[in-house]
Amino acid sequence: MTPLAPQATFPGATAAAGDALRVAGETLLPLADRALLWPRQRCLIVADVHLGKAAAFRRAGVPVPSGATRTDLDRLDRLLRAHDVQRLVILGDLFHTALTASEPAIAAIEAFRQAHPQLEIRAIVGNHDRQIERLPAAWRIDWIAGQQHQPPFVFAHEPASDARGFVLAGHLHPVVRLRSRRDSARLPVFWFRHAERIGVLPSFGSFTGGWPVVPAGTDTVIAVTPDGVVRLQSGDSFEAPAPCMS
Repeated sequence: MTPLAPQATFPGATAAAGDALRVAGETLLPLADRALLWPRQRCLIVADVHLGKAAAFRRAGVPVPSGATRTDLDRLDRLLRAHDVQRLVILGDLFHTALTASEPAIAAIEAFRQAHPQLEIRAIVGNHDRQIERLPAAWRIDWIAGQQHQPPFVFAHEPASDARGFVLAGHLHPVVRLRSRRDSARLPVFWFRHAERIGVLPSFGSFTGGWPVVPAGTDTVIAVTPDGVVRLQSGDSFEAPAPCMS
């Protein structure tokens, strides 16, 4: 496991400008906060935020802590300010379920939107995004059913090859488990499947599960660790425990 370096080269992608990758002729920057930056377009891309999930669990009688939605919006706020972003793209599942009128997340979302009045927000409709027609118009979210083609990429929720371009998607919440003789670690990953021209982002939400993946030899896997993002080598020891998606 090695940090990304300017001289590193990967199958189908090359590292440039420090931690950046060249994908489909464009520079993309995987960030340690589980977001992908497209600098030329001043665009931040995230997947599977699942706002309101903890509240949905509490309504179902599951005693989980509150504050996940505000924490995730604060993370988004810091990323937008740090990288001077003009457009936010969500690759599906911005919400975990339909919001109720008394949802604590509503006030947090309204405050976030007021803090970024000029931000363009585009959201692919994910399988968890329900009753989006009831959301306040003042939030100004441009919902897109299916996929959106923005050359050279195709933004989607579920990862599937598309003849129009390199697909950037979510839905899977990809993670890997690395093991050694004495220890193991479970890490969220950016998973670039170059043979299929698909990149799958890790889930952005702090209260989400993960689906363990075993990458092919031609894939590029960028893991998120407490110290930043690192490229996993093909020789690293992966193991595939039972999936845990949400």
